[in-house]
Amino acid sequence: MKEKEQNDKFQLLKHAIENIMPGNKILGLKIVDMQEGYVFIHIPFKEEFIGDFLQGRWHGGILATIADTAGGIAGATTLHSDKDRLNTVDMRIDYLHAAIKTDIYAKARIIKNGKTIIKVDVALFQNEKEEPVALARCVYSVQRNEM
Repeated sequence: MKEKEQNDKFQLLKHAIENIMPGNKILGLKIVDMQEGYVFIHIPFKEEFIGDFLQGRWHGGILATIADTAGGIAGATTLHSDKDRLNTVDMRIDYLHAAIKTDIYAKARIIKNGKTIIKVDVALFQNEKEEPVALARCVYSVQRNEM
């Protein structure tokens, strides 16, 4: 794919992910960087995302949603047609420490891009962006409708 075509594809994908998908709009998801097989996203903190109200910590289910979403976006960068389909098959997440009342960043990178399966590693970070609050491995089935 030519560089201009790929840039156009990524701009269209970015627009759809940030502005059309209802769940992503609720999250306030913004794509910071996107390349084939990789995405870096930002989710601003909202009080509605609190799971532990006594300590003011993010809800683990919201963190899992962010990880699955980031992995799906990384996988979507490899699709070639609007007829291609990507679906979550499996996801495992390790919560390493509590996420405090501040924004979340996610980096997702494809580790296997097969004919029918895509595997993605996702790291969720907060301020320091060095020590992740959670790590996930996401697996997606992919149906490619080659042109």
